[in-house]
Amino acid sequence: MKLKAVWIGKTKSSPIRELAADYLERIRRMTPCEIIEIRDPAKGRALCAAERIQMEGEHIARQLPKADFLVALDETGKQYASEEFACWLETEQNSGTKEMAFIIGGPDGLSRDVAARARMVLSLGKMTWTHEMCRALLLEQLYRALCILHKIPYHK
Repeated sequence: MKLKAVWIGKTKSSPIRELAADYLERIRRMTPCEIIEIRDPAKGRALCAAERIQMEGEHIARQLPKADFLVALDETGKQYASEEFACWLETEQNSGTKEMAFIIGGPDGLSRDVAARARMVLSLGKMTWTHEMCRALLLEQLYRALCILHKIPYHK
């Protein structure tokens, strides 16, 4: 199954960017994986949060990959333990999903319109993370899930 991560803007923090790149390379050793960075349409504009979310949502909607399965990341989504997430991923793969795209919104969150297009809404936990940290956390959890499924002793 091919995995994609879709997010708004480039990762500005170099430690987070390096961490995300490291996990991306690890994932690619087991399955195809791609990052789609959508240019931040609100960059340099003085917009309120709702306007920013709306504008970002329109740009995401236009550039969403034609994946079999869209997963929106949002704090209100379903939470999994790592083993449960791995099992869910395997179930989706075994049910014929060829491509799965995970969508992370900007600093103010993800557009409700984009979230409504997703087949699943996923939460990375009850704590609040920056949207940049969510990028690295998502990739790490995807890598961890693949290690669990391939019986690679990364998960402890």
